Amino acid sequence: MLKKIITASILTSSMLIAQSGVGINVNKEDLEIEGTLDSRNLAALQTSSTIYLADFNFLNIESHRKDARLLGVGLGATNQLEGVDGVELTFGAKLIVSHVDDRRRDIDSSWFSAFPLMGMVRYSFPPLMFNIPPISLETKLLYAPGALSFGNSEKYSEFRVAGDIEMINNVKLYVGYRNIITGYQSDDDYLFSNGWYGGMKFTY
Repeated sequence: MLKKIITASILTSSMLIAQSGVGINVNKEDLEIEGTLDSRNLAALQTSSTIYLADFNFLNIESHRKDARLLGVGLGATNQLEGVDGVELTFGAKLIVSHVDDRRRDIDSSWFSAFPLMGMVRYSFPPLMFNIPPISLETKLLYAPGALSFGNSEKYSEFRVAGDIEMINNVKLYVGYRNIITGYQSDDDYLFSNGWYGGMKFTY
């Protein structure tokens, strides 16, 4: 029993910190491509237990009333939460640029840009628990007030929650929910994207 516990702890420690990879997720109207590069892939940057992350995402929305694009590029730092097994915290910031044509809300070719602060909590279940594949849960928050929004942009907020399971080595299936608000000075609660999605992620 002790051997299993020690093995699980070692595996959890090696798997816990965010991995580099690329993923794609979809729902009825949205298509998103996302990627992450962590500093373990760049040996010159890996000088401490803290992992530095670069991430990007591109979200495309097409429907009969709305065409929208969002591009995000961010940097963050990740490490394990002291004294709590399986939990990692990430803090950073992200540059967001979007373009919207929304006929229902009378938004015609409007650009949006902001630099929100970012926080993320991820919990990885012990890999030997219940003899099931590795499972993780993740929650992410981004927020930019007027001081971090540019042009006619008023504010930015993003909330995500997702769960993933590694069915085969380096391939994860995941489902999640996102709510993104790109607030303009003329419409400070404009809902850019809201809903559930599912996808696949390749890590290395």
